[in-house]
Amino acid sequence: MIARTLLLIALSSSASARQAPRHPLDPLTAAEISKAVTVIRGSGRATSETRFGTITAEPRAKAGNEPRAARVLGFDWTRNEGFVAVVDLDAGRLASWTVVDSEPPMRLLTIRRAEEIAHADLRWVAAMRSRNIDTSRVSVLVGLPERAKLPRRGTDRVIRGHLWMRDGNPETPVVPGLTMEINLTRAKLETFADSGAGAKKRADSEAALANARVPLPPLNIQQPAGSAVKIAGNEILWDHWRLRVGVDPRRGLEVHEVSFSDAGRWRSILYSGSISEIVAPYGDAEFGTWYPRDEGDYGMGIYSRSSAVELNDVPSNARFLPSTMHDAFGRPIVVPRAIAVYERDGGVLWRHANISRRARQLVISGHSTIDNYDYQFNWIFGQDGAIDGEVILSGVMNVNSTTSTIDTAHVAGHTVFGHLVAPNVNAPNHQHFFSYRLDLDVDGTANTVYSVDTRAPSTDNPKGEFVGMTDRPLTSERDGVADVSFSTARHWRVSNTHTKNSLGQFTAYTLVPGAATPMFATATSEPGRIAGFAMHQLWVTPFSPSETFAGGEFQNLGRDGEGLPKWTSANRSLTDTDVVLWYTLGITHLPRPEDWPYMPAHRGGFRLVPTSFFSRNPALDVPAARP
Repeated sequence: MIARTLLLIALSSSASARQAPRHPLDPLTAAEISKAVTVIRGSGRATSETRFGTITAEPRAKAGNEPRAARVLGFDWTRNEGFVAVVDLDAGRLASWTVVDSEPPMRLLTIRRAEEIAHADLRWVAAMRSRNIDTSRVSVLVGLPERAKLPRRGTDRVIRGHLWMRDGNPETPVVPGLTMEINLTRAKLETFADSGAGAKKRADSEAALANARVPLPPLNIQQPAGSAVKIAGNEILWDHWRLRVGVDPRRGLEVHEVSFSDAGRWRSILYSGSISEIVAPYGDAEFGTWYPRDEGDYGMGIYSRSSAVELNDVPSNARFLPSTMHDAFGRPIVVPRAIAVYERDGGVLWRHANISRRARQLVISGHSTIDNYDYQFNWIFGQDGAIDGEVILSGVMNVNSTTSTIDTAHVAGHTVFGHLVAPNVNAPNHQHFFSYRLDLDVDGTANTVYSVDTRAPSTDNPKGEFVGMTDRPLTSERDGVADVSFSTARHWRVSNTHTKNSLGQFTAYTLVPGAATPMFATATSEPGRIAGFAMHQLWVTPFSPSETFAGGEFQNLGRDGEGLPKWTSANRSLTDTDVVLWYTLGITHLPRPEDWPYMPAHRGGFRLVPTSFFSRNPALDVPAARP
């Protein structure tokens, strides 16, 4: 039945592809994924043990008629060969094949291989059934430190594996009583032992969920006249906004070609917005060196293939779009409710005396679960022309055991590297960094970025009351590496010096920093070398379709200084050109007992606000709400 469903999806997508060409920024369809895999398998480059990590749309220049292509990242377990293949989908041919290393370029490839082997072993399946565990909800993780190469046994790659229950309670997320060695090369369990352990006491988290408080009266969202959101394929129209959405296997939720209708004319703002990399360095020596890169190692779209939980992740008026992912064999998989789209109340839009207007916002939402952590990514569009980028963190903290049941370490003046969050449970201090790639095209591609600082003048300020603003153009990439400044309320303005509003001012959008924190790991540390992008809140580069991932493309290979530190060393010009801003959203997490066992949602974000883009408040024409 599953195979028949996949075939029907592929045939339907194929028919649609013949009717109209795909937009170059839209994700690959099921038919395109299947075609890319078929071309690779027919080229003689692949073997029966070739597996696929990500199959995505190949980035391309903004202008021109480049053919639509698929970029395929994979690994061959018999040849020990990691590769990147580019398939020309229009011509149906292999355009290029590049061997990148003898190690899997994504940790995802190793995890999927381990899961494939475990699920094919009858002993493992029987052990899961004896514990009443749904095998589809179990991840087979590999006990490898960051940047570690796969252990070799002769010419074979053999590792130990442990099992993570994706829906397990936080106190016992690992399946007990099982030990196994996995031969990744020969696709078999080298050793397998089952002690029979599996019974566990009722966990505190389960008891807490069972003892629910008395519910509040229902809060109903009603739109009796229907939604104002219009969706056609990947394109969304709402109020004065037009944009495209999609889910990339690696980057997760993306927005593209965001524009605003001003006096009947569509004006470009944001060509593309996405997460380019994530890193979470841990800072407790007793926990060990750990700095997972959830995007580059696992894939924000493909790892968990997350769907929104209706009425809980999003409100009742949400509409949903599916996304198309694939498995390790390159077979298309449709993920339902991958994107949620809804309108929400935005509070007061503007007011004066007895005149007031109520705001409404459009929210585009996507979800990713990477083992213990859960992320919700939101793009929020306002009627005043502002765009908010937001990440919401939740899930289960990484913890380790301790003999302590009472906190005696937390004494004033004493440095603490971890926190007692439950009896015998320590949660280490750690940080989360999200590199947002913001390809702004403000009224076109010829833009200049200005650093804007505000100070009290040191001279000619007799009463000490003056407030002065200065802006400085960032002329080269070296200028574009910058940090937030509380003392000067620093922000960054992207201006088009070829277009002006009616007041003679250059049209612009401003990046207003939100959540930001310095990276406390040093530049010479492992996370500092592998994720140099997190050392600064802002980087600016000229647009290049090959520069997509802030930490480099191949995170699992452990290469130092990749991505932004490497690209910006060229110190290219940033004046009057197609610029890309990379904003590092940072959150320092000092764990609290209130974060255990499930962490309350923590929000971080930034804003893109129009600055002289209009000549007056663009929301003056919003009508007043009526009873």
